[in-house]
Amino acid sequence: MARLPVFLLAASALAFAGCGPKAAVAPAEPAIADEWYMFSARPDGPSQIGVNIHETKNGLAGRLWRSGKLYPIRNVTISGENMSFIVPALDMSWSATKDVARKWRGAWTTKDGETPSVMGPSNPPDLEGKAFVALTDGRQMFLDCRGEGAPAVVLDAGAGGTTLSWSLVHDEIAKTTRTCAYDRAGHGLSDPGPLPLDTAAVANDMDAILTAAGIAGPYVLVGHSLGSYHVRQFANTRFDKVAGMVLVDPSGDGQAARFNQVMPKARAIMAKAGEAAKAANCSSRLREKLVLRDDPLFLTCNGTNDGDMFEQTQSEIDSMPGASTDQLTESRRSYGDLPLIVLTRGDYSAGMPREMSSSDRSGFKKVWIAMHEEMTALSTAGELRTVAKAGHNIQRDQPQAVIDAVNEVVAKARERAPAP
Repeated sequence: MARLPVFLLAASALAFAGCGPKAAVAPAEPAIADEWYMFSARPDGPSQIGVNIHETKNGLAGRLWRSGKLYPIRNVTISGENMSFIVPALDMSWSATKDVARKWRGAWTTKDGETPSVMGPSNPPDLEGKAFVALTDGRQMFLDCRGEGAPAVVLDAGAGGTTLSWSLVHDEIAKTTRTCAYDRAGHGLSDPGPLPLDTAAVANDMDAILTAAGIAGPYVLVGHSLGSYHVRQFANTRFDKVAGMVLVDPSGDGQAARFNQVMPKARAIMAKAGEAAKAANCSSRLREKLVLRDDPLFLTCNGTNDGDMFEQTQSEIDSMPGASTDQLTESRRSYGDLPLIVLTRGDYSAGMPREMSSSDRSGFKKVWIAMHEEMTALSTAGELRTVAKAGHNIQRDQPQAVIDAVNEVVAKARERAPAP
């Protein structure tokens, strides 16, 4: 069976120089044991490897630094003199014991075997401008801000997406104004958060991250797919902090039930894929030990070997038809004449499962456009644009359409801004 596109599945303590204050925002609680370690022997040759471990209310979390790149580490356990964790993105795990010199002596395990190594306390490596904002519960959230100017643009990816989802548009929009992408809880480089991860929880995190990083509003919010839920909830509950909005092929409220009416066959396919992942107990099994990407479990678990990423994304998806839709419905409001552009796909073949018939795609298109028209109508200045030759990932298929829409909304927001 072909893998379903994410939007169909969804239907079922450092500051960046250009992004905020120069000092980390100290969390109120818990007291974070924020420690960096550096390896004196490495599993991949001469490249340096550093590891950060810190405490949150949800447990220990961290990241690995290698050759200037960062990767999340998961399943961090420190019990007495023993430490272990895994690095899903690199198919690596680590297990060690602390010696009398207070260094960790152990081994990296990869598909090629074990490599002995020693890890000791270290100062942070050069993170090359990457920003981690500390929240009051100890979580460190990744925020990537570029450019200067107001209003600031905030980019929120779709289900399972990260800051990398915006790689083709981020720098271009930053030529116009400060532009910030962030990783939601458990996604990319951000620490996992408490469950459920419904749209209200994500909007709260977004607000907390921007506030802690000193990014002043009002903002132009950009949400792709499921990200539409989050930015609309933010606008519904914090309207004074919003200067404009761009929705990129957005998911609609209650879309699962609406799709079920017009394409029950496709809905059954989606349910089957989701049930297989749940039946495999992915959240627990991906935490038991490192799962290599050539393991069949990797594909069963929606193409990830990161237990936290799976659990947090699954919580977002599971919350969509219930709590998240209810929250959006309860908080719904008129956006007045807020600058708003909704971009809708023009290609209804790209990325669709083979099992979807032409009738299914026709039904999907009817519901999809209707939902986008409803979102456009939230503002008297709303505009719906069909993007030719673009599937669901418009920011990848036709990035200039997203760049142009965001720049237009920024320009309109500047025109509406009160004189200083």
